[in-house]
Order: sequence, then structure tokens, then C-alpha cells
Amino acid sequence: MEQSPFLPQQSDLHLVQVPPPGRPLRSDQLLVTGDIVHDWVIVTADLHAHAREPVNVRYVTRHAQEVHHVQGVPLHQLLARVSLRRDGRRKKDHLSFVVLARSEDDYQVVLSWAEIAPDLGACAALLATRYNGRLLTRPTLVVPHDGQANRYVRGVCRLQLVRVG
Repeated sequence: MEQSPFLPQQSDLHLVQVPPPGRPLRSDQLLVTGDIVHDWVIVTADLHAHAREPVNVRYVTRHAQEVHHVQGVPLHQLLARVSLRRDGRRKKDHLSFVVLARSEDDYQVVLSWAEIAPDLGACAALLATRYNGRLLTRPTLVVPHDGQANRYVRGVCRLQLVRVG
């Protein structure tokens, strides 16, 4: 996968050891796991150190139209650091992967690999580390072009890459 100019090498991200099963993550950690070569844990502060310029996101709720000021790292740039467990026998195998974003309270949303890839769907999903001026303990998944905030995941603690089909 292409190296991102906005994120350092994995060795520069202050990756911490993946906790053994049953041991919880710290409140400022995000686990990247699934059908990938190596699981890894990212600390939110390290992610924020590579955040892009702030953007305004707009969406409609049942009661009003809202505008929020967010800053973070594009999801596709973070996932460019991941090595998928590819099946060389399958044509365009990477297109059969989805990203499951899960929150601390178990809310989950699925995005397809093709949807977030900049050369395909380019949906601009963002892992926001700052929301309306407040630095977050864990990032929030923001999908800026959605008209509603249904796919926003607050307090993302796990990104799981899964091959479907």
C-alpha cells in the first residue's frame, strides 16, 4: 500500500503491545485488528499529532441542522499502514474487505474498503481527535458527506478489518 505523507511509519506512532485477550485497552487507545498481518494499538494523542487542518461538518438531526468543527486523520490514511491478509487467488481481493468501527458502548458501523479508498469511493471518513475544540480521549469516526450522523461513532476503541464473502 502507498505510504501516506500525513502519517509516520508504524515505528514512529509509539505503538504499544496489543493486550492479551480479556485485558481491556487503556481509555486513550484504539485497537486495529482483524484479517490483517499484525494487530496494533494506537494512542489517540499520537493520532492527533498527525491530524489535518480542521473542517466543518454539517448534518441534520430530528430537530435541527448542526455544524461541528472537527480535526483528525483520514481513515484511509491510517488504514494505509495496515497489511491485509490477502488471498492471491481472488481477483481484487482488497475490495472484499470491510472496516467495522466499534465504540466503547458497542455501537458499530461498517464501511467498505472501496468506499473509503481515495481512488474509488473516497468518502472522506475521518477519525476525529478534536471535536468542537475539545481534544477527545478516543477518536470519533466522522463521515462528513453523510447528511445525517448515523455513521458517526463516538469513542472508537476498535477498527476491525474483515473479509466478507
